[in-house]
Amino acid sequence: MSRMAFERLAWAYVAFIWVMSLIPLTMPAMPNSDKIGHFLAYGLLALWFGLARQRKLPHIWLLASLMGIAIEFAQALTPYRSFDTHDMLANAAGALIGTGIAAILLQFLPHTLKTDHS
Repeated sequence: MSRMAFERLAWAYVAFIWVMSLIPLTMPAMPNSDKIGHFLAYGLLALWFGLARQRKLPHIWLLASLMGIAIEFAQALTPYRSFDTHDMLANAAGALIGTGIAAILLQFLPHTLKTDHS
């Protein structure tokens, strides 16, 4: 997959996360299942942006984490979602692991996907 494809996928995923975070949802009553979902969602987001942008991994982690914080504040404004600092932590932790995995994968990518500028 090309860098451009990863970036397009990542931007579509940003929209998906916003929509899914702000619509009314009922989740199964399993303890911490939503935290696992937050962790995985933001990990995948950071991984895709990391593979697209390559050399801006600290910025990707920061922006993904800030998006998670912004979504929690937006959820506080809805009558059917709630603000949760633990969700923020799960988002940031997932983004950190996602950028870490991206950094590792970038060491093994074919030369044609690597760039000296991004």
